[in-house]
Amino acid sequence: MTWLEHAHAHLGALVLGPVQFDRPAWLWLLPALVLLTWLIGRKSLSGLGKPTKWTALAVRVLVLALVVGALARPHRREVSENVATIFVLDESRSIPSAEKRAMERYANEAWTETRKPGDQLGTLTVAEQAYVQSLPSALQGGVVKQYIGATEGTNLGEGVRLGVATASPEAGTRLVLMTDGNETAGSLLRAAESARALGIPIDVLMVQYEYAQEVIVDDLIVPPTVRAGETIQLRVELTSIGAAEGRLVITERGTPIDLDPSSPETGRLVTLKDGKNVLSLSVQPVRPGPQEFDAFFEPVAALGPNGERLVSGIGDSIPENNQAGGVTFVSSEGWVLLVSENPSDRAPLQRALEESDIRLNIVPAASFPSTVTELNAYDAVILVNQPAHNFSETEQENLRQYIHDTGGGLVMVGGPVSFGAGGWIGSPLADALPIRLDPPQKRQMPRGALALIIHSVEIPQGVYHGKQVARAAIKNLSSRDLAGIIEYGMMGGTDWVLPLQPVGDMSVANQAINGLTFGDMQTFDPSLRLALQGLRAANAGQKHAIIISDGDPSFSRNLVQQFAASGITISTVGVNPHSQGDLATLRTIANLTKGNYYEVKNNALATLPDIFVKEAQTIRRSLIWEGEPFQPAVINVAAEPMRGITAVPPVSGYVVAADREGLSLVTLRGKENDPIGAMWQHGLGKVVTYTSDATTRWNAGWVGWQGYKQFWEQHVRWAMRPGGDAQIRVTTENRGDQTYLIVEAFDSEGELLNFLNFSGSRVARPDGSGEDVRLEQTGPGRFEGAIETGDPGSYVVNLGYRGTDTRGNTIEGSTQAAVTRSYADEFRALESNRALLQQVADMTGGRMLTRDPLADDLWSRAGLTMPVGLTPFWIAAAIAGIGLFLVDVGVRRVRINPAAIAAGVRGAFGQSGRRSGESMGSLKEARSRAQQRMSGQSEDQKKAAKRDAESRRAVKFEASEQELTSSADILNVEPEQRAKKKPDADDGATDSLSALKRAKRRAQNERDQDDHTRGGQ
Repeated sequence: MTWLEHAHAHLGALVLGPVQFDRPAWLWLLPALVLLTWLIGRKSLSGLGKPTKWTALAVRVLVLALVVGALARPHRREVSENVATIFVLDESRSIPSAEKRAMERYANEAWTETRKPGDQLGTLTVAEQAYVQSLPSALQGGVVKQYIGATEGTNLGEGVRLGVATASPEAGTRLVLMTDGNETAGSLLRAAESARALGIPIDVLMVQYEYAQEVIVDDLIVPPTVRAGETIQLRVELTSIGAAEGRLVITERGTPIDLDPSSPETGRLVTLKDGKNVLSLSVQPVRPGPQEFDAFFEPVAALGPNGERLVSGIGDSIPENNQAGGVTFVSSEGWVLLVSENPSDRAPLQRALEESDIRLNIVPAASFPSTVTELNAYDAVILVNQPAHNFSETEQENLRQYIHDTGGGLVMVGGPVSFGAGGWIGSPLADALPIRLDPPQKRQMPRGALALIIHSVEIPQGVYHGKQVARAAIKNLSSRDLAGIIEYGMMGGTDWVLPLQPVGDMSVANQAINGLTFGDMQTFDPSLRLALQGLRAANAGQKHAIIISDGDPSFSRNLVQQFAASGITISTVGVNPHSQGDLATLRTIANLTKGNYYEVKNNALATLPDIFVKEAQTIRRSLIWEGEPFQPAVINVAAEPMRGITAVPPVSGYVVAADREGLSLVTLRGKENDPIGAMWQHGLGKVVTYTSDATTRWNAGWVGWQGYKQFWEQHVRWAMRPGGDAQIRVTTENRGDQTYLIVEAFDSEGELLNFLNFSGSRVARPDGSGEDVRLEQTGPGRFEGAIETGDPGSYVVNLGYRGTDTRGNTIEGSTQAAVTRSYADEFRALESNRALLQQVADMTGGRMLTRDPLADDLWSRAGLTMPVGLTPFWIAAAIAGIGLFLVDVGVRRVRINPAAIAAGVRGAFGQSGRRSGESMGSLKEARSRAQQRMSGQSEDQKKAAKRDAESRRAVKFEASEQELTSSADILNVEPEQRAKKKPDADDGATDSLSALKRAKRRAQNERDQDDHTRGGQ
């Protein structure tokens, strides 16, 4: 580092009034350079006169000052006088509603009464996340709030960091934090450090409260896993502020457990002391798999110091924190859930699996488990000929998560309403399958065509629901199918907003759906004519139309009958119809074309997308291949599910699908190389697909085939979650927003297992996402890891392990555990955190506000670091220095005398002006005379006149040249020499007029000589 860099680092910026130098070290050069210039100038300028000498020195010093000043990086400083106050409002659930309204009134009154001209107001809200409601501006009318996000948590640190990030660059910034100081995520202190570093004070308006009577159910502790037949020990931990009496109720999957057989009540009456209370209970498991327990405390009365009941309260203030849950997994030999509607679809498969000692629980789709935790009671799920509309989108997502994140298996068996023909294209489960449900582009198959006729949807949020159903219908078509949308617009007129065309990637369809306006048509006929014309012309096998309407438009029966004659079906969806007549209209249209009719009330709007998905499947029959039986090609016979199977019986039908790239393994292929049997591992789980059916419809030869049982047993067992030889004990421990998993591993002989690999472990979160779980060995046979569990809900953990036991045998298996957060930590706070808020105010130079907006003066300038605007002008200084440097060269080389220059300029402009006037007058007069003479002259005379004019121009040029020479003489002659020069009495003879006279005489002589010559000739 040079000495200048050291100087810059130590000096920093130098402020001189309105000017700031960013590199003031350069200014130290100026005195030395000025002194050096003076010393050099004494010798080099000694021949000049005093005025010239001092002028040259002044110019040189000014040049140095400008150049050195430019190197020092000068800026013009402008210090702001305005203040921007940013309110950070705590909108979490722990803040009472009355306090939230009071905070807004306080802020608005302060803005109205105490701001000064030019001051600014900004607003942020903070709960689980922080959001900018309005940027700092002088034009705000007050505090504004729009979207505040989830309120089940408080991240004050994020709110302060966002406030710092939105600080106005044009004003001093002050943050006003309005909160109770209880944070459930982040760190307010770390954020306050950032504010202090930037000179931004944080004023605090504390929301103060304290609950004198409160009971909190802190936790319900259950063992993560127990063996079948083992008693489950439950432990309920409660915190009571003051003594209280209440009833403790334990439920398993919502069913109360009788804790007191001697009482008609199912719960147990308990008395809680002030402080921590722990209650232990024993229950028997009712079934294998996950057992979900919940503990509830129902307050009865607050107790006094002697145990007497107090009439002032019932011992509880916040009902949200009166519940806690827990899940334990009861080990079993492994169960499989088989989902089927029709016994004939599953009978041969059910018999084969039961003969293979696979435990089955058979349910219809309506009884499908509603949570991931319930699904984990099974090692695999089998879907037999199931359409997508039998399952809600949440259930489909749970099934995907069950496979990917918890290691469950799926076997999907085909049929006429399964796979692509069952509307699974685009579903949450589609990406979990080892095949693509869209047929390959090269596969020549009849397409389907669907036309949607959109009428006014007169329901709450009708536009939203209308767009959702249109998107749901088209989304469930294949990319090759045709789709179109006809709408009566808000401004009138009926037209295709989406002309009938292949679905493709749905980008064009989505654009059209987003532009729907849902006008109120008077008659269906224009829309029906367009649909009939388009569908008739479509090159498609199945053709279908769907009408969504309230049913009040009229229609032409003859037009609808033309649909029926053309083999085009129409289904109608009546949304909140006005009368029975409207219902009859829609029902008639559907009946005439052999379509379906649906009536949807306002309380059943959630079923609308499912209806359209189901109706879209009407044209999906084109995805089914049916024909003469053929024998599928068996490939990849080395795969475990195909062990010992080298050939299979013929099939006569299947749902057409396409290969999926990646790790998918196809085991059976059909016509045109279509995948019939396929398998792969998806996340932690395994999936098998068989696109034909398991009964005699398409597999008549399979039912009596001797390998039928072997085929299905091997495929189902391969998909099932693996069991293990090791004994894995899992315990959990909550630490703030994290839960620690503690795993103890033993082999079958009770020896500790070390160096197990838990790389295949994941946690399924309540929001549907999943993440890997990392466990590290912390002791002999002991492994620990942490997962984030800040949000309420159930977290299902699948721990897959692999290693060797003490005898060197390879062991592999998995176990499950669940962590339940019944309510947010937001409801654990019982009083304001004044200590934290006081620390933040003191740290940043802020204040604890008094709730009096006039006295608090939230736009006070005290303690603020006001922003400074800097405008650089070093380039201008450098340019000015360069210009003056050229002047300095002129002073030294040309030796300019300011007084002489002034006198010369005055003389030149005065006398030259007079002389020029006289010369110009003479020239004009001579020109006039010449023109008069030339008017009557011969050609020779005109030539002579022309030569005369040229002579006059030469004389004029000579006179101008003489004037320039005279001026140059003035500049080059020293004052002393000019003073000695005497004015010549005949100076006038040398002026331009005399020169003109001499030129005239010469011209006259030449003309006379020419005349004489011509006369002689």
